[in-house]
This record gives sequence, C-alpha cells and structure tokens, in this order.
Amino acid sequence: MKKISIGVLVAVLLLSGLSTVTAFAADDQAISTSTNVGPYEGVFSGVLYGDNNSSAPIALQMTHRNGVVSGRVYLGEGLYVNAGMCGKTKIPSMVQSASGRTLSSNPNKLVVNTSFNVSGFDVGVDLTSTVSADGKTLNAGTKIDLPWICGRDPSYSGTLYRIQ
Repeated sequence: MKKISIGVLVAVLLLSGLSTVTAFAADDQAISTSTNVGPYEGVFSGVLYGDNNSSAPIALQMTHRNGVVSGRVYLGEGLYVNAGMCGKTKIPSMVQSASGRTLSSNPNKLVVNTSFNVSGFDVGVDLTSTVSADGKTLNAGTKIDLPWICGRDPSYSGTLYRIQ
C-alpha cells in the first residue's frame, strides 16, 4: 500500500512542482504601485520529458506583474513517474493553478527548493525555470528528492516556446 501511495503522491508533487516552477521563488519582493510586466507574462507551450522515455504536452498561461507570477499549467497525458521501490504511475492530464513571486535579483530565473512529509518520509522537490533573454523560450525542470529507500530520484524537464 505504501508503494502505491508514495507513487501517487510523487505524481501529485510533480504536478504541483510544475505549477510552482513557474510561480514560486524564495525572495520576498515588495509590490510597487506602478505596473512592471515581467518575462513570464504570456503563454508558453512545449513538451515535458520524464521517466521511461515518457513525454506529455504542456502549456503555461501566466501573468507576471511587479514580480508576482500567477497562472495555469495544462499537462496532457503521457508522463510516467518511476519512484523506484516506492512505486510507479502514469500521470493523467491535469490543469493546475499557482501564484507567487519571482526573485528580485533575476526575474528570468526561478529556483525553488521545498519539501513535503509523506507517511513519515521527507520528499524534496527542487524546481528551476529560466526564461531566455529574448523571452521566446522557457526551460523548466524538476527533481523529486525521494527517501533513499526508494532507490532513485525522478526528474523531468522541458523547453516551452512563447506562443502569445
């Protein structure tokens, strides 16, 4: 039972991670009264790659104003999570929402490290996202840091292209 629950939780963490990779950062930047549109503003579309040569279409629809990013992640079917001894699962298509703040020192790059406790185990999620200097591409990646007993840490990455 623990194998299945951790495998399913990893899928949920991945999807949450995908949402937050575009939305959360560790900096606490004050919101100014003027509107400053950031590089994450717009719609990006591409493919996310993961375990077992799996892939799924992904689209991000975001606003980025005064350091605050909010939006939606649309993930299609096809992605697979292999949590080693802790279970395996396919991720169904989903839509997730998130919001947060970018780093004030570099609004083109987000780095987030967070963790969740699952059945007494700490599961870490390391998220990164970078918008290119010209604003046309977004590279995103996430690594799920599972307990050593699972035997492996799944990772996912993708390049998305601005479509709007």
